[in-house]
Amino acid sequence: MTLLLRIVHAVSPAFYRLGQNVHALASKQGQLRSIRERRPVRSDGSAIPWYTYPAIEYLSQFDFSNASVFEFGAGYSSLFWAQRARTVISVESDPGWLEHLKEGVQPNQKVLLRQGRDDYVNAIREQPDLFDVVIVDGRWRHACVEAAMDEVRDDGLIVLDNSDRYPEATRRLRDSDRFQVDFSGFGPVNNYAWTTSIFLRAACRLQKGFAPPLPIAGLGRSVGAQDEE
Repeated sequence: MTLLLRIVHAVSPAFYRLGQNVHALASKQGQLRSIRERRPVRSDGSAIPWYTYPAIEYLSQFDFSNASVFEFGAGYSSLFWAQRARTVISVESDPGWLEHLKEGVQPNQKVLLRQGRDDYVNAIREQPDLFDVVIVDGRWRHACVEAAMDEVRDDGLIVLDNSDRYPEATRRLRDSDRFQVDFSGFGPVNNYAWTTSIFLRAACRLQKGFAPPLPIAGLGRSVGAQDEE
């Protein structure tokens, strides 16, 4: 511990602990960099979804290597999923944003432009097969939730970002015999907390790939803390 930290700790242990929390969020989670660059990234610049940090950490635990993913709303989350899933299809309504994203499109990734509401919502129905994961994080979310329930496998999952703003959509998903798992807290870029929710049935087979989460150095640990034997 540096002399400055010792002084701060001596003057106000509470302020010292608060400072540790700020440091964990801003530096170790990468929020400071994401705010500066106005894009959702880790502290090392790697792309992450614009979900809450708890939701990102939870999803990062699973093996999606054989999964097919559909996204309502393309973005940095598309790169995150392309690095983990077998295939990723995203639909976007903004041609300017789509042009911006094209440079980073991966071989296992496809981005569709659908500007009208019906075309956007029904883009998932154009695909010949059901999906293992469907993310609702773009426009017309109530209608997209209805489409997602029709086009996701029974043992797959649905991710709804900003679910705290869509109580009717979350009710519809719960009424379809799915469990709602909420991940509330801070995330990249934003200066407020929100909720990303995951909806799944008890038979969700994606849990077979469960593995311990990758550690973020120093996150959630006090200075000088030691691993328990």
